[in-house]
Parts: sequence; C-alpha cells; structure tokens
Amino acid sequence: MSISFLDRPDQDRPEVAFAVNRKVGNAVVRNRLRRRMRAIVTERAAELPAGAYLVHCDPTGPSLDFHELKVAMSQALEKATNRAHPGAPSTLSGDPR
Repeated sequence: MSISFLDRPDQDRPEVAFAVNRKVGNAVVRNRLRRRMRAIVTERAAELPAGAYLVHCDPTGPSLDFHELKVAMSQALEKATNRAHPGAPSTLSGDPR
C-alpha cells in the first residue's frame, strides 16, 4: 500500500481518492476493499492535514483483516505526510486503533 500526499493549503479539508487495480481482484473484491479503506480514512479525517491524497492498494490488500489494513494505512499516511513536511511534528496519532 502506498499513499501520495499533495499539500494544498488552500483547501480546508483532506480530499482522498482510491486507486485499486484490477489485479487486486474482481469488482466485488475491489469495491469491498475500497469501502474498508474509506471507513478507515473517515475515522481519521479530523487528524489528516488538508490536501489531496491518493491511496494505492496492491494485490495483498484484500488478504488483510480490518485491523491489519488500518495499521498499514496508518503507517502509509504517516510516511506520506512526513515526506511532505520533513521535520514537522506528526499530526497523526501513533495508535491506529
């Protein structure tokens, strides 16, 4: 899983797009994964810096249970936002639960 972040100070909230390739599975599998990722982002929306996010999931995504997916997304979000603001204190909580 990877997340790209584009800092957009002119936006007042985060905007998130999901890219789930057909290699991940059929439409049912891809949509289920997208719904799970959307739920995780919705839980964390208040913590996310304003900007544009692109969440790309690889074919291992559907094999993760919800907690594992949440941890993977938290780590990817942390990495993406830290890359955009090196040295800045993290705005994301360390506990993915």
